Amino acid sequence: MGIVPNDADASFLAQIGLFLARFCLSAWIGAATLFVIVGVREVTRANFDSTTKDVLVAVRFPAFYVCGATLVSLGLLGTLLADNSALFPKYRRTSTLVLLVIVLSVMAVDYFSIYLPLVQMVTPPGQPKPARFVVYHTASKWINLVGLIFCFIATALVNWPTNPPRCIERQ
Repeated sequence: MGIVPNDADASFLAQIGLFLARFCLSAWIGAATLFVIVGVREVTRANFDSTTKDVLVAVRFPAFYVCGATLVSLGLLGTLLADNSALFPKYRRTSTLVLLVIVLSVMAVDYFSIYLPLVQMVTPPGQPKPARFVVYHTASKWINLVGLIFCFIATALVNWPTNPPRCIERQ
């Protein structure tokens, strides 16, 4: 009679790590998607004036970065704790770790090199924006997209079902 490998083969800490990685990375993809949908709707359909849009940038985005950095960092910690198992093979774990380090690096570059200068350009709210504002805003959209794509790939690697060996014969 054979037995099928499962989560019970992994240590409790590894199981908690895999749960943490799956939950936090999935939560970030969902939260970031909702943030983008709501943000685009606000600035394109709500007829906000320039001052209100400037205030929204300064009010909403710090939460975006804190939430993203927290969830991705917890996902990275969970991936580190998850260890290699039949449900989280070494190649997936290693790839996920590399992708999450890239995601956190992209977030840091975005925050310090793009977002903070953008906030300075819209402070005080309602003032005319310098010509470089469009360049920074476009860069912010693209770098966020790159970070989310890498995070989505990492999330897929963590959550994708595996095909563990059908059975292991008992001796």
